[in-house]
Amino acid sequence: MKTQIITIIALSIVIPLQAQYSLDSCRKMALINNAKIKNAGLELEAAIQTKKAAYTKYFPTITAMGSAFKSNSSLFDMNANDVDIDVTFENQSINDIIQTLYSNYGAYIPDATINMQMIKDGMLGGVTALQPIYAGGRIAKGNQLAKLGMEAAQYKCNLAEDSVVLQTEVSYWLVVSLKEKLKTIATAEKLLDTLYKDVNGAYQSGVVLQNDLLKIMLKQNELRSKRLKAEDGIALATMSLCQYTGIPYDEKLQLTDSIIFGDTVAAPYQYRAAHNQALANRDEYKLLNLKVQSEQIKKQMLVGETMPQVAIGAGYLYNNLMEKNNTNGIIFSTVTIPVSGWWEASHNIKKQKIQQQIAENNRKDINEKLLLQMQKAWNECEQSYNQIILSEQAMKVASQNLKVATDYYRAGMSTLSEVLESESLLRQCRNEYTEQFIEYKIYLTSYLQMVNNK
Repeated sequence: MKTQIITIIALSIVIPLQAQYSLDSCRKMALINNAKIKNAGLELEAAIQTKKAAYTKYFPTITAMGSAFKSNSSLFDMNANDVDIDVTFENQSINDIIQTLYSNYGAYIPDATINMQMIKDGMLGGVTALQPIYAGGRIAKGNQLAKLGMEAAQYKCNLAEDSVVLQTEVSYWLVVSLKEKLKTIATAEKLLDTLYKDVNGAYQSGVVLQNDLLKIMLKQNELRSKRLKAEDGIALATMSLCQYTGIPYDEKLQLTDSIIFGDTVAAPYQYRAAHNQALANRDEYKLLNLKVQSEQIKKQMLVGETMPQVAIGAGYLYNNLMEKNNTNGIIFSTVTIPVSGWWEASHNIKKQKIQQQIAENNRKDINEKLLLQMQKAWNECEQSYNQIILSEQAMKVASQNLKVATDYYRAGMSTLSEVLESESLLRQCRNEYTEQFIEYKIYLTSYLQMVNNK
């Protein structure tokens, strides 16, 4: 007994449980692992860094410079001939004696030649700090523009999440629908197996012709072909779902959702929203507003380029060009007026006004399209729900028709062809119901995202 218990425990450890995922768990995995989400997060981080970089423009710009050189000859080499030397002493008597001597013996003094050579090597260095006082408002506007960029990146991140969630649902329900179609095929195969046994017995007794048996065999082969296609489709759809969500692929992966025929499907009317009110909460709408604001700020920055720029600064300089260490501390101020740039700037400002008008026109146009998009999404939800009701009714009728045809055939009141046709019709109705159910789920998710009812 103990050995059996140990064996069971060991098997439970060695044999892993089949992986099961719900729609909600697949969404969460996609929001963590999908490349689109990761890139959107990186773009948001880049926008945050841009905002931080723009903020540094408020602080002084500090620069440091250093250089050293050595020349093969002096940079300054000058000869001075016939240099007049004027030497003056405080004692006038000495001045008179020197003047007398020069007058009597000056003609015998040779011309003097003086050679001056300077700066053959040296070092230069310094540190300066420049603090902008007024730059036409461009620093403040640049920070506002960077903030808008950060907000836009956040809205784009939200849109990326919506896109990934919707695509995850599409992939998830595709797997579910294919598995439901496989179940429908299995049900049809079971029916045909029963018919085959009945017809084969009747054929062996000589009651029916071989033609009826062959019809069933052809139908069975058709279902086998459909089964192979469905199984291949499930494998590919499962791989696609795993790749999109980051779930490790497992051919035995199981999804918790299924379609139960006859269950009540929630009507979409409880989710209906006022589209005009929902528009203001859409991330697309907010992005359009940011685009208009950014164009306005760009125009203001261009105007700022035509304004004077004022800055103050301080510096510390060092050199040893004259073979002596020299240091200087300086403070200074600068005023820059872009006189020649006003002509070009006027055209750039006019161009930017046009860009602003284009952004406003796009906002109006796309807002109208967003309203149409919401209305279209609602219509699709409503139509898809009504199609589910119709498909459900058709499936009930087809199911009853198959039952009657089968009973009549066994009673000898109908042909085998009528039974096979009824089976095909029921299978078609079940597949249509499955497709309508999946379509409704996807349409409803898309609509709820649009009206921000997630």
